[in-house]
Amino acid sequence: MKVIEASGRTLEEAVQAAARELGVSVDGVEYEIVEEGAKRFLGLGQIPTTIKAHVKEGYVPGSEPAPAQIISEDLDDVHIEDIVEEEPIAANGDAFVDSALKIVGDIVKAMGIDAKVELKSADPEEINMDIVGADVAILIGRQGQTLDALQYLVGLIMNRGNESRRRVILDAQHYRARHQEMIEQKAQEYADAVRAEGKEAVLEPQSARDRRIVHMSLADDLDVYTYSEGMGDDRHVVISPRK
Repeated sequence: MKVIEASGRTLEEAVQAAARELGVSVDGVEYEIVEEGAKRFLGLGQIPTTIKAHVKEGYVPGSEPAPAQIISEDLDDVHIEDIVEEEPIAANGDAFVDSALKIVGDIVKAMGIDAKVELKSADPEEINMDIVGADVAILIGRQGQTLDALQYLVGLIMNRGNESRRRVILDAQHYRARHQEMIEQKAQEYADAVRAEGKEAVLEPQSARDRRIVHMSLADDLDVYTYSEGMGDDRHVVISPRK
């Protein structure tokens, strides 16, 4: 039995790396964790996860569509020249908005990132801000995890002690719209494969927000339906043919 060692930023990436080296899909990999990865502040860098892996006993490769790759946004994935800039709006004396813009700006400055914070929209229920600049990719992180962590942190700070809460939505160089578009495209590709093969496609584990995008993008499809299964970090979407 061939046993290999593989590493990745997350357990999923380590298993995917092992699957590639063993020449099987991820469901054909049996593994044990040698060293569990650890995230650093706001997800900026982390210790990789290392596993020992081998092909499952009795595993027979199937012809089902390969699992969907997790869409990531690393530094090289952000093409600033492809972005169409929108005009920021003014805060118009809204103290909550002014404070939120200042907090995000101070965090970005403290991180040594050359970027500015722009207000995109504001109403009594939520405000939308976008961080723009040449170095913003580091604020996005893998699958937007760094951006989500920063958004969560700012939301906690802004709503602490306030009776009327406002949702804070933080973006970086229009990442969220581009990320959603890529997930929708990938979902359609796998739906096409399911439609053609008549077999289920099991996607890789995703965040709750990304799973919802997949569900919504295929909600009106007459040939396939979607459902989620798994627990915690292993929860994923399955695309199944309608009988």
